[in-house]
Amino acid sequence: MSKWIRRFLVGFVALFSLALFNSAAASTVDAFGTIFENMIMANRMKPTALKANSTASFDIVMKPQDSTAYYQKALDVNDPTKADFKNYLSTSDIRQQFGQPDAVINGWVALFKKNHLTTHVYQDGLVLNVQGKTKDVNRLFKTNLSDATYHSDPLQFGKYKPNIPANLQDSVLAVMGMADHNKKFWFPDSDVTFKSAPKATKALADKNAGYTSHFTKTYGVDQLYDHGLTGKGQTIGLVSFGNVQTSDLTHFWRHEHVNASKSRFQMVKVLGDNYRKDIKSTSDGEATMDAEYAGSVAPEANIKMFNSGSVIPTLINLINTYLTAYDDGSVNQISSSWGMGPNNYFQILEKMNLLPSQYVEVLNLVLAQSALQGISNFVASGDSGALNYTVVGIHGNDVLLDRKISDADPYTTSPWITSAGGTSLPFKQSVAPNGKSIGTISNQKQRAWGSDYWWPFLQVNDDYLLTMPEFFNDISDGGGGGFSHVYQTPAYQEGVPGVNTFNAREYLSQLSGPVYNAPLVSGTDDGRNYPDISANADATTGYFTYQKTSTSNGWEISGGTSIVSPQFAGVAALINSQADHSRMGFWNPQLYQLATKSDSPLQPLNDTENNSNLYYTGQPNTVYNQASGLGTVDFAKLMDVYK
Repeated sequence: MSKWIRRFLVGFVALFSLALFNSAAASTVDAFGTIFENMIMANRMKPTALKANSTASFDIVMKPQDSTAYYQKALDVNDPTKADFKNYLSTSDIRQQFGQPDAVINGWVALFKKNHLTTHVYQDGLVLNVQGKTKDVNRLFKTNLSDATYHSDPLQFGKYKPNIPANLQDSVLAVMGMADHNKKFWFPDSDVTFKSAPKATKALADKNAGYTSHFTKTYGVDQLYDHGLTGKGQTIGLVSFGNVQTSDLTHFWRHEHVNASKSRFQMVKVLGDNYRKDIKSTSDGEATMDAEYAGSVAPEANIKMFNSGSVIPTLINLINTYLTAYDDGSVNQISSSWGMGPNNYFQILEKMNLLPSQYVEVLNLVLAQSALQGISNFVASGDSGALNYTVVGIHGNDVLLDRKISDADPYTTSPWITSAGGTSLPFKQSVAPNGKSIGTISNQKQRAWGSDYWWPFLQVNDDYLLTMPEFFNDISDGGGGGFSHVYQTPAYQEGVPGVNTFNAREYLSQLSGPVYNAPLVSGTDDGRNYPDISANADATTGYFTYQKTSTSNGWEISGGTSIVSPQFAGVAALINSQADHSRMGFWNPQLYQLATKSDSPLQPLNDTENNSNLYYTGQPNTVYNQASGLGTVDFAKLMDVYK
């Protein structure tokens, strides 16, 4: 968007704020202008240009031999009503049953070697990662990676088709990463991230936060410890686009009285592509939080963080991270706190021919492999409530953002992962800017995570956001949840009471301001309903993490569904560490069956008042709602009834 349009929009929202709060000072207007600018606009981050001798990387993703059988098998091995239940496959089994023949794989390897490119064959026999000099890739594919685009032929990236044997061409589903360094490619670089842990207000930071026990006492995990379960012998895999300092992890683990040996943690390098070679991560708060809490919930489990070295979460790096974890062979549970972005962003890239049209198929193929292998896979559902940030257009170096309930991340809402939602725990807290109390905010029960518990306070203190504009973003936090129209409703959700129906209220205006006394509306929708299960994610009732930086002495308040997901993975490691016990595998098929039983370990949060993710609320007399999924879990009971 051109600079004059940017100035117009920022001026508009500043004037809107001034009209709404007519006592605003100029500095406050400027603050609101900055806040709204960050909500509606992002910078267009361009990739690093590749020179002739730069290292280029791409993936050849091949078609499974029988895709229908592949996905059905992934469900059946995790469904206790099926004959194939618990007959998980190894990577070599997957290659034998569904991968491309050795003749095809060896043909690709030989072709790349002839053209001075190196091939890594993932063990599933379905994905090849290829690396080499840009000039050699350009020569083989008759393209220039600085302007390579996708065509109807999945192997064509320029004006002419490359000369590749027909049997190799026929094996290809898609090529990932080939246009990632096209000078027209872009990634939205905004202060409004698609997945980040919210920060607690300073007034709430000290009294209402806990450490690991905040989670383990609330959800029956302490009873698992009473059974002697520690996660010993298990490895938790963490998908990461950031680095950590091991000293931060061991400091935190010592504080939590768990095994603090640095040998518990291992960073595993993932083959892939660095979108921006000038941006490096030495210590990332998200990655640090994931490792700390996965390792404290499962106090004797090993932690392996799989990291491509790129801080930008591109699709090629995401799928390679998972494939590396699968090939590792030791990982029985995986957690990810990263999102890829809204589907509308990917659709724009696809229309620009910068992303293959098969990107959702590739995601399904790779994520379903964890279910085939019996790996429990958890992904954070998001921290912006039901109103996801979405990309609605680009102009020049600007990206225009909006918030919609109709858009969703195709990764974090995949039907092949367990989507981790958020709740808030009971609390009562004084709001005391400058040390003087001006009122309280409170929550009387565990509820879906949504910051509408601020509304009674804000109605009485209608100038609070004017005088404290830095807290404006705090009132729009909530657990991700709703309907992902990227996918059909998965089989395990079909017929479950509450799925594809909803109750909702409009808690936020178009400009993310609070809406009071909105009426309850009901309706139907379809697609992948998310999240699946939830736990405390609200920073107000959140957790301490430790990360020593130049600007922090270490301890900080954290929250977000991104702290829920690694704790779920920690619980999976505890239960999987039982002697002579088969792996839990993909949780969803059993969770949705258990939710409808009389002895369910799941507790739905179904009130329609004071129980929202800033749009969706509970649905009385059902077992599911889009604000918190199937609700919270009594993990001690889950261990008893989970087959």
